[in-house]
Amino acid sequence: MVGKPVVFGLPLEVLLEIFWYLHPLDLVYLTRVSKLFRSFLLHRRKAKSLWTGALKRIDRLPQCPSYLSEPAYANLLFWPFCHRCHSSCDVIQWELRIRCCNGCTSHMLVGQEMLPSFVNQLSCLDVRQLIPMSVISSAGPCVRHTDITNRKLLTVASHADVNKFNMQYKFVKDSPLSNDLIIHREKATEEIYQHVALCRIWEAEVAGRRRKELVDQRKRDVVEKLQNLGLGDELESLLSDASVLKEFDNLIVRQDQELTDSSCQVSLPRLQNFLEIRRARRLTVYLQDRFKILAVVVSETVKAFKNDKTNTVFPHAIDICLLSEVRCMINAPEVMSAEAFVDALTLRLPPLLLAWNRQATGQLADLVRAQLCGIDNAVDPLALAALVFRCSNCRLHVTYPSALTHPCLYAKTFDKPWVQLPMETTALGRTMSPVEIYEKAAIEGFEMHPWNCTVLEADGYTKRIHNLFQALGRDPNSTVVNDMESCPIRVTCKSCSGSRNRMILTYRTALIHLVRNHSDGKNDAVWGVVV
Repeated sequence: MVGKPVVFGLPLEVLLEIFWYLHPLDLVYLTRVSKLFRSFLLHRRKAKSLWTGALKRIDRLPQCPSYLSEPAYANLLFWPFCHRCHSSCDVIQWELRIRCCNGCTSHMLVGQEMLPSFVNQLSCLDVRQLIPMSVISSAGPCVRHTDITNRKLLTVASHADVNKFNMQYKFVKDSPLSNDLIIHREKATEEIYQHVALCRIWEAEVAGRRRKELVDQRKRDVVEKLQNLGLGDELESLLSDASVLKEFDNLIVRQDQELTDSSCQVSLPRLQNFLEIRRARRLTVYLQDRFKILAVVVSETVKAFKNDKTNTVFPHAIDICLLSEVRCMINAPEVMSAEAFVDALTLRLPPLLLAWNRQATGQLADLVRAQLCGIDNAVDPLALAALVFRCSNCRLHVTYPSALTHPCLYAKTFDKPWVQLPMETTALGRTMSPVEIYEKAAIEGFEMHPWNCTVLEADGYTKRIHNLFQALGRDPNSTVVNDMESCPIRVTCKSCSGSRNRMILTYRTALIHLVRNHSDGKNDAVWGVVV
């Protein structure tokens, strides 16, 4: 046989001390634990102080009204179940002093049009002055007052109130006490309505505090997750901008609910996207301030080099800012002042200009080797006498070294993804890397794209040029410019020369004539060597 729980063997003084610190809802639950607890906790004389003390500890709670006992008041306030079927119900019908789920509406509520006929005969008074009545949604009593704006409203009373009034009226019907009953009902109903007003104020305050708690907890959870994604620094920067901070808070508190895994999957990408866009904008402003300084320093240094009359081809400022060494200076963890940045850049810029020239020349040479097959490894491809580039963008022909400064090399190209994504329309889940932000800021700041030689075609005039060099008796894959400059051979284009005059051309002017006036599709260029 199972013995009684230990708690039942405790002295009454100990139980009272324990009960004294309990919440009213805990006392309500204890009344349903056992008959012993129920008989004690519902005893008017012994347990009244327990219930009164527990209700007083609830912040700003209206006092228990005279028409309810303390246990009934606590049950109405805190027990979140329907008073009939005990299913979940978090909406209180204050005027009716009940909780009623949607399924029990017909059993617990009476519509105003269904009241007993004698009630309507008391035309001297509004029926709501005699019987407490509440307004509910046509969707059911469990729909809150804040959610019934688009619903049909119903005025209802509780079955218990209607039955009680019916019995009282039958008892005093056709007697002088009927007037006393009406006066009594008026006072009782007025007391209920006054207490309901206080309860609704308290309920709104509790809901507001609960919402604030949920919002604060939700914000802490979101911030923690964003910090784990590496956005902690950006969150700290929000504190200095009230308008942006308000926008960020609005994104967090769209729902006054705890942050669950499912809601996190919906809201976190939006917040991450918001911070990524803000970080990109902030970094862009900082970077473009540095780029303005860099442009001035580069311009002055290039002028000094040009005054020395060197034949070096110099880059634009955007090319210098994209060099790894300059990136490290601008993206240094410790932000340099403008004066320190100018000094450091001035010191390092001359070798950087020469390094860029070597890098660009190397890229162009690699492009020539990739497009022209059969070039001797011992020969510099850029020194080939037969080298003429065609621009795939403007379709003009250019030669080396002027090809390094061709304007189309700074046009927008699509072989490299230069951050085509606008910051304001960054897609959810699309994170812009620091490299992308840096490159986009450079492109916007200098209003041009970085140097890119892929628009040049080294094999655009291959067939025509080979025909010319065959007439000259030279190999186009190994003959360099110096060899041809020292060669006294002159040629004539028989296809374009007349019977009385001939076009006598050097190899270089012959190349220009060839690419301008003849095409690979036709064998119309016939060359002759002038003796």
